[in-house]
This record gives sequence, C-alpha cells and structure tokens, in this order.
Amino acid sequence: MLNNYPDVLTVKQVCTILQVSKKTVYKLIRDKELGAKKIASQYRISKKTLMNFIEQQNQ
Repeated sequence: MLNNYPDVLTVKQVCTILQVSKKTVYKLIRDKELGAKKIASQYRISKKTLMNFIEQQNQ
C-alpha cells in the first residue's frame, strides 16, 4: 500500500494517502491520534505510525 513512499512522510503525503485535508491531519496530530515528530518547523510521520493508525481505524 505504501511501498512507493519513503519511511518518513510529510503532512502533504499523509493527506494524499488518507484522502483528507491538511487541517484534518494537523487535528489528528494535535489530538494525539496520529503520532508525529516536529523537525524544524514541519511535522513528519513515520510510515509505520501511519500504517498502525490506518489499522486502528479499520477495526
């Protein structure tokens, strides 16, 4: 599913994968539903974290 993506994703890439807006991704991060690390001034999400999030949403 995510084979074409790097191990660390940008917010924009997560938006594309989840088919949601940036606002939604930032809300998920803010609400601690989606784990992210802030590097400089931008959030990064590991592919593994995103895959776990997707699995949880499908249960």
